[in-house]
Amino acid sequence: MPLRDTLVDIAYGAAYYMAILFFGLSRIPVIGKLFEAPGAGARFKMVTVPVEIKIKGTSAILPFDSVRRLVEEASYVAMADACVCRQAHKCSDYADSPGCIYLGEGARTIRYRTRPATKQKALDWLEKARSTGLVTNVIWSSVEFEALGAEASRTVEVCSCCSCCCLMFKTRDASKVYMDNILGFGVCRVIDVGACARCTNCERACPFKAIRVDRHEGPSIDETRCKGCGRCEAVCRAKVLKVFSKGEKDALCTSSSPSMPNATEYMERFLAMVR
Repeated sequence: MPLRDTLVDIAYGAAYYMAILFFGLSRIPVIGKLFEAPGAGARFKMVTVPVEIKIKGTSAILPFDSVRRLVEEASYVAMADACVCRQAHKCSDYADSPGCIYLGEGARTIRYRTRPATKQKALDWLEKARSTGLVTNVIWSSVEFEALGAEASRTVEVCSCCSCCCLMFKTRDASKVYMDNILGFGVCRVIDVGACARCTNCERACPFKAIRVDRHEGPSIDETRCKGCGRCEAVCRAKVLKVFSKGEKDALCTSSSPSMPNATEYMERFLAMVR
């Protein structure tokens, strides 16, 4: 192996284990506080997609049909050997393998701990992950992609996150400071309050602390927190909760900026990045 390739592998390996150390330290209460507001602001940069439009650097919870379309239309698919978050946190509820899925031509240059994969293999894993309780979300962080050697404007990362490790790190136990960096392409609504069994399964399952169940009033949803991940819908015994996709007229976050793209516009930009 040429010396340059060896040095690159060493560098990626060092970065990988530094990431594991970082995630591990973030769970220590005192040290974890250092990653709060400053980390939320610095974690992402703006990304320009091939159609020359800037999007806010962040992550998003997508309906599964949208994720499926991204995979099916991607020009290149790669899968990570393991989830860095679950590996670092020694997750006891979910296996750490496989890890994230990388889509688009920009992912071809990711060399460390990733393998090319077929679209069907990626979809099979995403289906299995969803059925076992993991939350599917999309990430487009220029900071992370540059560290991995990927081209940020032509790469989208699809993660299957557990609420005990991955989402706990990303939201700081549902802290609004961190949650505002995650967009929701869907929102859950109560379709039959009277039929609610008041079991509170939904309340316990929500990783964003967006739902509360009152003994008398039944479930109520804070739409400023809800991302439409579907965990509450999946565990609702009475089937009174339903996630609806956000359309062209729906806002994606509490931002008052008139230039904030809607769900449909974001999806088109994701597709442009992975094709």
